[in-house]
Amino acid sequence: MARKLPYSPGDIFAVPLRDHGYALGVVARANGKGIVLGYFFGPRLESIEEVPKVLAFEVDSAIKICRCGDLGLIREEWPVVGRVESWDPARWTVPDFCRDENIRVVYDGDSLSMSREERVDPREGRLLPQDGLEGAGYVEIKLTRLFGP
Repeated sequence: MARKLPYSPGDIFAVPLRDHGYALGVVARANGKGIVLGYFFGPRLESIEEVPKVLAFEVDSAIKICRCGDLGLIREEWPVVGRVESWDPARWTVPDFCRDENIRVVYDGDSLSMSREERVDPREGRLLPQDGLEGAGYVEIKLTRLFGP
């Protein structure tokens, strides 16, 4: 019997940054086996109490998009703080990713497993999110660096 996860696509969660404050993330996809596609947003919030009551995100304004493990969500270290209003998964697509600057990696939208890879011009590759499966701690570190001191 499958266990009930404490999150679902469309949920908004708070990621604690390593120095202070939080970033917000949106579960765009989840494969139910520990992998989530997350879209992450600023600005840095000093506390969870600062999370606005009504949250509107523009997909194009994400500061980071990645496939990551769901341990922070499972342990509720990344608490769910809301839900995207009028959740529409078609708006929150699984983007193509890039590996080694010249390999485009395409993932299946349901399983989040790789469906194909192909060579691309490095200039095009640099515009895509970096490929990989990031752990919760790594996501926290990367977001902390993106926000700076």
